[in-house]
Amino acid sequence: MDMVIPKLPQLLTTLVGFLLVVWILSKYAWGPILDLLDQRREKIEKDYTDAEQTLASAEGLKADFESKLVDIKTIERERIQDAVKRGEELSDNIVAKARSDAQSTREKGLQDLEIESQKAQIRLRDDVVTMAIGAAEKVINTKLDDTEHRRLIQEYIDTLGELPHA
Repeated sequence: MDMVIPKLPQLLTTLVGFLLVVWILSKYAWGPILDLLDQRREKIEKDYTDAEQTLASAEGLKADFESKLVDIKTIERERIQDAVKRGEELSDNIVAKARSDAQSTREKGLQDLEIESQKAQIRLRDDVVTMAIGAAEKVINTKLDDTEHRRLIQEYIDTLGELPHA
């Protein structure tokens, strides 16, 4: 078996070709490729920095919103307490007005009752006077002067009112 041994002219040609390709690539291709890779790395770093700044900004906004939410809840609680207080005041006013109206109605009822009682007493007195005159006429069997009898009976009833009650 023959060993494969490279021949020197082939080896030199290949080596010169390789070095020529490396030199051409380094002169014309490696610079733009390395620049492109550097630009890509810088863009990635910039995007990462921007993302960190956006995240920090978002966290700051989140903290602001949470603070405002706490403030809103505090204001909401205060408004609810104010509404409850106004409701209680309104309730107290309604109860006070109802009590006042009830007292006024009671007093008016008592006044009306007193007036009706006085009217009933006057009618009763007039009826008693009429019955007394009628009874006196039957006892005497004669008709007496009506005004004189009324006067006498009225005096008698008035004296009954002045007598002490037992």
